[in-house]
Amino acid sequence: MWMRTGLLIGALLSCLSVSASEWLIDVRTAEEFSAEHVAGAKNIEYQQIVPAVAKLGIGKQEPIQLYCRSGRRAEIARQALMQHGFQRVTNLGSVAAAQTKAQGREN
Repeated sequence: MWMRTGLLIGALLSCLSVSASEWLIDVRTAEEFSAEHVAGAKNIEYQQIVPAVAKLGIGKQEPIQLYCRSGRRAEIARQALMQHGFQRVTNLGSVAAAQTKAQGREN
C-alpha cells in the first residue's frame, strides 16, 4: 500500500515539474535561414514575430531565445515580444553565439 502511494505521489510530482519548452527562433529571412541556421531553430522573420509566435501558441511565460546575423533584428523582435507581454525573451545575438549556446546545452 505504502509503495503504491509513494509511486503515485512520485508520478504526480514528476508531472508537475515539467518545464515549459524553450523556443529558439531565427529572425532572419528565409533565404538566410536556409543557408545556415542552428539545429532546432524555427524561422520567423523579425517583422512577423508577434503574430507568428501567437499562431504557434507560445505562452507568455515560455522562454524564447532569438538570434539573427548580428543581434540587431533579434533585439527589435525581443522588444516587440516584450511589449506584447512575453516575459522570458532573450536576444542571443549572432548565429555563431546562438550555435555556441546550443552546443553548451547538448553537453
